[in-house]
Amino acid sequence: MSARWKADDLVRTRSDNENRYKRNFLKQAVCELRFPTLMELGEQRPPASFVKALRKDYPLLELNNEFTLGIGSGNTGSSNIHILRSTKGGWSISLKENALSIETTAYSGFENLRERVLQVLEAAEKVIDSDFFTRIGLRYINVLKSEDEDITNWINPALTAPITSELFAGISDFGGRMQLLAEDGGCLFQHGIQLNRTNDAPPKPDYLIDIDTYRSEVSLSDTAAALDIMHRQAFDLFDWSITDKARNALSADNKTRKG
Repeated sequence: MSARWKADDLVRTRSDNENRYKRNFLKQAVCELRFPTLMELGEQRPPASFVKALRKDYPLLELNNEFTLGIGSGNTGSSNIHILRSTKGGWSISLKENALSIETTAYSGFENLRERVLQVLEAAEKVIDSDFFTRIGLRYINVLKSEDEDITNWINPALTAPITSELFAGISDFGGRMQLLAEDGGCLFQHGIQLNRTNDAPPKPDYLIDIDTYRSEVSLSDTAAALDIMHRQAFDLFDWSITDKARNALSADNKTRKG
């Protein structure tokens, strides 16, 4: 029997469109796996076995510093973050003393993300010296661009009612935030207008749909099951957030639609 969490039931809407879409609106996808702190992972040199296992797909190695502020003046600390990057494709891995993350700006589908996470997990399993993760999170940041059409036509009216009601004028900022919690996980849903100021033309509103779902105290052997259920939960919430116009755009072949 696959692993189950109480947080699995936080989103009760279900979508039939998981295998329908040919495109996506994803700006960034991140999977973070937290584990009990291991101070040696914050040293200047990354674990050699970890780097070697991933070198073929992530050959570029960087070192960043993370500073922490404590209570009281002068009470600060720092640790190193080891970053492995792919030469192309927009993928990166970060390893620090209490977390491992996989991030992409070139999301092509969940199966690819899942495969990469499990690949990194295999490389990290002995390095992190833990048989469980304190927290596994999966975050999808979507930015919807409707080109010449009013972006609110692409968003569930339940989310945009204050904008479309015509009761308010001069709206320059709009957004919402909903936190769903269970004792073993949760889901943070954020949405709102983003003004696109990339050229000299008048700013045009895009729409942000940011979904961050997570599970707590997950054994390494249940990582794949946690990823699957979190992805399903995030997709169900995302699909509820949009309208048929957005769904049709996602279903269109790249050759038949600009973007």
